[in-house]
Amino acid sequence: MKEKCGIFGVYDTDISEAIIPFVIDSLKLLQHRGQEGCGIVFNTNKSMHYHKGLGLVKDVFNENITIPTNICIGHVRYSTSGSSKNNDDSKIKECQPLSGTSNGDEFYLAHNGNIPKIKTHDTQYLIEFIENSKEGSFEDKLISLINTIPCAYSLIILFNETIYTLRDCYGIRPLCIGNKESSYCISSETHALQDYNLVRDVNPGEIIKINNEGLKTIYQSQNTQLKICAFEYLYFLNPNSICDGYCVNNVRKKLGTALANKEDIILNDEFIVIGIPESGLICAKNYAKMLSIEYKQAITKTTYVKRTFILPNNIDRINACEKKFLYDQKEIENKKIIIIDDTIVRGNVIKSIINSLLHFKAKEIHIRIGSPPIINTCQLGIDIPSREELLAYNKTIAEIKAELNVSSIKYLTIEEMNTIIPPSSYKECFGEEIDGKMINW
Repeated sequence: MKEKCGIFGVYDTDISEAIIPFVIDSLKLLQHRGQEGCGIVFNTNKSMHYHKGLGLVKDVFNENITIPTNICIGHVRYSTSGSSKNNDDSKIKECQPLSGTSNGDEFYLAHNGNIPKIKTHDTQYLIEFIENSKEGSFEDKLISLINTIPCAYSLIILFNETIYTLRDCYGIRPLCIGNKESSYCISSETHALQDYNLVRDVNPGEIIKINNEGLKTIYQSQNTQLKICAFEYLYFLNPNSICDGYCVNNVRKKLGTALANKEDIILNDEFIVIGIPESGLICAKNYAKMLSIEYKQAITKTTYVKRTFILPNNIDRINACEKKFLYDQKEIENKKIIIIDDTIVRGNVIKSIINSLLHFKAKEIHIRIGSPPIINTCQLGIDIPSREELLAYNKTIAEIKAELNVSSIKYLTIEEMNTIIPPSSYKECFGEEIDGKMINW
């Protein structure tokens, strides 16, 4: 079971009935990172209690939980393989945080990431690694984990009235720390910190301990690189988040600028620009602004539909695409339309949109993508089991254009994208070679 999810946790020196509702509200702000299930674990009277279930946070936690506590961690889940074959009881058991024991004491772990080459549930693999470690103390076991398993994981662990948080030595998935008075929180994204002040990102290869003595780095690996997944900036991160020093909103604006700078079609009043909700909107609006073309939001999302890319199988993805958008026919008819999106993976969404635009009598359709063609599988958390299912695999731009039945299509190059996002970011899906040590361990 491979997962790319959202994690959140709070430690406060004071016990309060407000902590659990705050964690639940923050998980709602991370809902875009996983919609299959969610869970929380909290500590009361030195005992662990958990609540988890399938579905959205608002549905699983549809009643207020006002149990006094000073520690709570939570998780929203997106599984990238296998879950669709399990029954609901199995799926609920796989919802995190998951539990383990170390030297007779219980711990709970919430994981965002994907351990390559692990055939079983990779979060359970991490738990078993800790349980089976020969190191003496729990902290030594965590140090052994971070020095043994290269990637990809950001973790929050609740153990003995202490929170530990760690990020793998490549920093593949985001993780940050917030602070407010006597309280600390850990989050996959700054967007979910709410009224907490951002302290900083957790460094690649860092283990942080948070308890009644405050926040302390207990280990920092010296063998690290920042190779955060490029898809975080293109797609997964909320635009209001800041990650590893990059404002996501500004990144997506710059992607639109880069697309505008390479535009070569002759534009006139017949053209309109439409961004694909949600992650294509910022890029599209800046593209239109740079070229002084009218922007129209002639495509809107229906009421909440799961992000189709992270649905567990292709049948579900295709069905969801057909229900995902509403179209403003009067804005589309007889127009030359430039569609802007962040990425094309399998092509289900863009094909559905093109078919609808043609149905509503668009005169021309031009596609602009704020990233390179996706031509390879990903081993570290993106749901791309085989290259053959990718729209761009083994195709020229002309062949992609013909398959989509559009007037033109342009992508950014890896070199152009590298001027906007961290150039060292993990880009295996775009065909970039990776450090063999990440996978072959």
